[in-house]
Amino acid sequence: MKFTLKRLLGGCDTPPLAWIDEFWRRAGPYIFCRDLDQVLILPPNRVYRTNETGIRLINFLKQGRSILAFPFPSEAAREDSSRFFGDLAALYRGDIPVNGTLSSQTYDFTFTRLPVLAELALTYRCNNACRFCYAGCGIESYGRVEASHPEKTTEAYKSIIDIFADQAQVPFFSFTGGEPTLRKDLELLIDHARKRGLVTNLVSNGTLITEERARSLKTAGLGSAQISIEGPEAELHDHLVGRRGAFAETLRGISALQKASIPTQTNTTINRENLTAIPDMPAFLASLHIERFAMNLFIPTTASPLADRLFVAYEEVGPLIDRLMKEARTLGLTFFWYSPTPFCVYNPIARGQGNKSCAALDGLLSVAPDGSVLPCSSWDEPVGNLLTEPFRDIWFGPKSAYFKEKHFAPHECQSCSSFVACQGACPLYWRYTKTCPPSLTAKVTERSMS
Repeated sequence: MKFTLKRLLGGCDTPPLAWIDEFWRRAGPYIFCRDLDQVLILPPNRVYRTNETGIRLINFLKQGRSILAFPFPSEAAREDSSRFFGDLAALYRGDIPVNGTLSSQTYDFTFTRLPVLAELALTYRCNNACRFCYAGCGIESYGRVEASHPEKTTEAYKSIIDIFADQAQVPFFSFTGGEPTLRKDLELLIDHARKRGLVTNLVSNGTLITEERARSLKTAGLGSAQISIEGPEAELHDHLVGRRGAFAETLRGISALQKASIPTQTNTTINRENLTAIPDMPAFLASLHIERFAMNLFIPTTASPLADRLFVAYEEVGPLIDRLMKEARTLGLTFFWYSPTPFCVYNPIARGQGNKSCAALDGLLSVAPDGSVLPCSSWDEPVGNLLTEPFRDIWFGPKSAYFKEKHFAPHECQSCSSFVACQGACPLYWRYTKTCPPSLTAKVTERSMS
């Protein structure tokens, strides 16, 4: 398929470079370029390496200047820039770039030096009690009690946001929990992040978001929201989140966010108890006017005594993901799969979902309510605290290196030719099952016997 400027512009005839200014006006706030490791970050968390010329062009536009004013040294440079932004626009839309400015580069563990995205859990309090919650929020008998990660003040969280902006250099981050809308200062923190040039996302169950609260979040500068919904009907959803009436409240919250013009997508945690209902989710979400939805696999942690009832094996999800992708395309929806899977079981890159390897202390900076830095929100073993230790000492320290270099991966995975891309999937999965990927184990056994 030929990729032309007319296609980029919806069929309008414009000067060769003029379309770039309009594209940047719409997409620029969501495109981030970082000089330190020369990476280009696109939402939700796609990372590309670029060269110095690409960085110069993007930084020029980020200053609010027109591409027509850029001092191109030659006509050939102007044409190269047009092709560069054509491919960038294609990547932004999720299309395949065809202008020849994108090349393959072998991935290694130093592809990025700083995190790509961050998340700040403002509280472990929650008005729901999800059976699969990584922190056991809302269930005092086995959850992470507040004493272990006590909430901090507004000013403390502002200082963490400053670290996100100045030292971690992430372009966007999520407010998570617990349920972050329980914090009365949420809008103040969103506003502070906006003033620091960060785009914010809210991860919420949506039950406390009225139309008034949604307008307040919009005014504060919230960039987007992700609402958790665990099934296409009330009985299943309410059972999984542990509270009757939650389904109706969540739908009301989604509607309120949409009315406030806050881009809203959903996320669903696939587990044993909603597995058979998952294929019905795309059509249900389309009926709610949701255009983008995501799913992840239940992660068995020590916070959930129900892991044995909820656990779903990697081998079961591959056909389901493929079915969801097909259904999403049919309905005109965008589907994101979040969870890492071993390539020997399911290869997300080959299916067009991109790399989903473990991002613990690599692409992800996860912060608990007390400022502790966790490998990820599901792994409650802090490697430091942003309120008491320098960011660089934590991020580049030996504890973080253990995760960056994927020393947690099973030995069988580390000897695999796909390891650098696959990285052994989720270490918490293998810790729970006390196994290695079955197909890899079979190969290792076969080699040892030959």
